[in-house]
Amino acid sequence: MASTKAALPPAEAEAPKTMEELRALLKRTQAGDESTVPVVRKMLNNPASLRMFGGELADQVMSSFIKAMGGDNVGFREAVLKKLDLMRAELLGENSTPVERVLVERVVACWLQVQDAELRAAQGQKDASFKQAEFHQRRMDATNKRFLAAVKGLALVRKLAVPVLQVNIAKKQVNVVAPVAVTNASEK
Repeated sequence: MASTKAALPPAEAEAPKTMEELRALLKRTQAGDESTVPVVRKMLNNPASLRMFGGELADQVMSSFIKAMGGDNVGFREAVLKKLDLMRAELLGENSTPVERVLVERVVACWLQVQDAELRAAQGQKDASFKQAEFHQRRMDATNKRFLAAVKGLALVRKLAVPVLQVNIAKKQVNVVAPVAVTNASEK
C-alpha cells in the first residue's frame, strides 16, 4: 500500500548529512514511507549504501545463521565472521571475475550451512529420537550436496576461463590446457 506523502523529485532529494538525519530516514523507510524513495535511490548510487538499506541479502542470511548457531556470543560471531572473510579471500584470489565473486559467496554460504547442520546434529545427538536423527542426517546430506555443487560450479567457471593454447609442430598438434605464461623474449 502506497503512502499518501508525495515523493520528492530526484533533483531535490538530499542525502542525510548527520547520523540523526540518517537514523530518521532509515526509520521512515522501514515504516514504508514512499516519500523517502528518491533519497534512497540517490544514496544507492553509492554501492556502499546497499548494506545500510539491507540490500546485501547474503550478509543477512549469514548473520542469521551465525546468530542461530551462537546466540548472543560476540566472540563466536566475530570468530566465524573472520573465518568466512579468510575463506572468501583465499577462494577469490587475485583478479577474480564478477561471476567468480558470486560463486565464492555461494561456496562460503553453503560451507556455513554445512557447519550449522553438523553442529545441530552433534548437539542433538544425545537425546534425539530416530526421526530427529534421520532429519539431521538428511539435512547434513542436503547441505553438503549444495556445498559440493557450489564448489564444482566455481571450479567449472575457473576451468572455462583458462585459455587453451594450440601449437602445431611438424604436422603434430599439441593442445595445452593450462594458464599460459607470457614472457618477454628480450628478458632472456
